[in-house]
Amino acid sequence: MLDKVLIINTGGTIGMVNSEAGNPLSPLRPAENWHEIAKEHPILNKFSTDYYQFTPLIDSSDMHPESWGRIAEVIAENYDTYRGFVVLHGTDTMAFTSSALSFMLKNLDKPVVLTGSQVPLQSPRSDALQNLVTAIQIAGNELYGARVVPEVCIFFRDTLLRGNRVRKMDATNYFGFSSPNYPSLGEAGGDLKIRKNRILAPSSEGFHIDTSLEDRVVVIEIFPGLKPNYIKKIFENNEDIRGVILKTYGNGNAPTSDEFIEVIEYITSKGIVVLNITQCTTGRVKMGLYEASARLLDAGVVSGLDLTPEAAIAKLMHLLGKTQDVEEVKRQLQIDICGEQTLNHYKFEHSHTQREEECSFTFDIPKSIVGDDLVEASIRVKGIVPLEEEVTDVRLTIELEGDIPVENLRNFRSHKEIRRTRDNLGDDILVSFNHCTKKLVDNCEAIRVRLKADRKIEWGSITFSIYSEN
Repeated sequence: MLDKVLIINTGGTIGMVNSEAGNPLSPLRPAENWHEIAKEHPILNKFSTDYYQFTPLIDSSDMHPESWGRIAEVIAENYDTYRGFVVLHGTDTMAFTSSALSFMLKNLDKPVVLTGSQVPLQSPRSDALQNLVTAIQIAGNELYGARVVPEVCIFFRDTLLRGNRVRKMDATNYFGFSSPNYPSLGEAGGDLKIRKNRILAPSSEGFHIDTSLEDRVVVIEIFPGLKPNYIKKIFENNEDIRGVILKTYGNGNAPTSDEFIEVIEYITSKGIVVLNITQCTTGRVKMGLYEASARLLDAGVVSGLDLTPEAAIAKLMHLLGKTQDVEEVKRQLQIDICGEQTLNHYKFEHSHTQREEECSFTFDIPKSIVGDDLVEASIRVKGIVPLEEEVTDVRLTIELEGDIPVENLRNFRSHKEIRRTRDNLGDDILVSFNHCTKKLVDNCEAIRVRLKADRKIEWGSITFSIYSEN
C-alpha cells in the first residue's frame, strides 16, 4: 500500500461538522468518520488515502505529551505501509505537536505533514480544503509530482514549514503560522514548489520512535517587576521539577540584581536544567554579550540560541526523558538534532586554580565542525585577580594554536594582547578568534589555549566557544 497516504485525525476545527445535516446554523460537532468529513467535497475521494481517527478526538487545548506519543506510535505501526502521513490537528497547539514529533520520529525518510484550519471544512469560505488537499499531495510526494520531504512539517494556507520552527502567529487569519528563524520548505500556488536546499536529507538508518519525555518542566517569562522570591517559591514547593524554560528579553537578557541571580543559582544548584530563550519572535540568545546575560551564564543557565518556545519545550522534555545526567542534557541542548536550531554551540571550559603568570588547556576539535560553517569563535575569561595590591594594571596575552599532524604544514597560531587596569580587571574579557579558528578546525585535531600575564595573578574560569551552522 505504498501508493497510499494515511490520514490521522486527532481532532480540531478542520474535522467539525454541523450537528444537523443541511443546517449550517446548527452547532458544530466532531465528525464521526471520514465519510462525514469528505461527503461534501468529492475531490477528496480522488486521492488514494486511508483514515485513522483518535477515539475520543482531542481538542488541541487538551493536547498532552502522552498524545504526542500516541501519534508517534500510530505512525510507527503503519510506517512501512504508507508513502506518507497527514495529521489533522487543532491549530492552538499544532506547533507544540509538530515540534515534539520531530524529536520522537527518528531517521525519517517519509513526510509527516500536520495541517488544520481556522474554519471548519463544511463552512463557506473555509481554508480547510486547500490545506487538506495540499497536505495529502505533499505526503504522497511522487504520486502527485512532489519532491519527498523527509521530515515533520506543517502545511497551512500556501506554505510548507519545518515542524520544529513553526509558531502560531494569528488566531483567525488564514496565514496562521510562520517560521520566524528559518525559511519555508515550500510554497503552493499554481505549482507546488519544494525547496530542495532547505529540507533535511533522508536518513539511511532504520526508522524508529523514541517517545521518552520528561514533562516535569515549567516556563517562566521575565517581565519588569517580577519578584524573584515568587520564582523561588515555585521550586521550594515543587521538588520534582527537572527543567525550566526561561523566556528573557532581547538577546537573552534578564535582571542583574543579586536577588534574581541568587534565585537562578538556587534553581540550578538543585540539578534543574534552565534553558534561556528570547521573548522576541525573531533573533537568538547571545549569552555573554551583555552583563545582563553573562550573569545567567555564570549561574549555570544554558543558551537556547534561536529555538522557538514550542521547540525548546519539546527538546528539553525529550532530552530529560533520555538521561538523568544534567551536564549531558546541557551539552545536547546546544547541538542541533533535527533542524530545530540554526547554530551548534560547542563549549570548552577550564578552571585554573594556580596562582602564576601563565595557564593553558587543550581540547579536541569536534569532527562535525567545518571551517566554512563557523560563525563565531571566542574566548571568555572571568575572575582575574592580581596578587599584589599595589598593581595598577595587568597586561595579558591570549594565544591560540593547533597541533597539526601533517608534514610540511606549520602550526597556525594567533595571539591578542589586552591591557586591564585595576578599575576594570574584574570585568569579563571576551576576545574573538574567528579567522584563526576557521583555519584550525579544518587542519588540526586539537586546539591549545594559552594565557600569559606580565605578573602572577589568580586565574578564574576560561571558556572557549565555537558557534557553527548546521
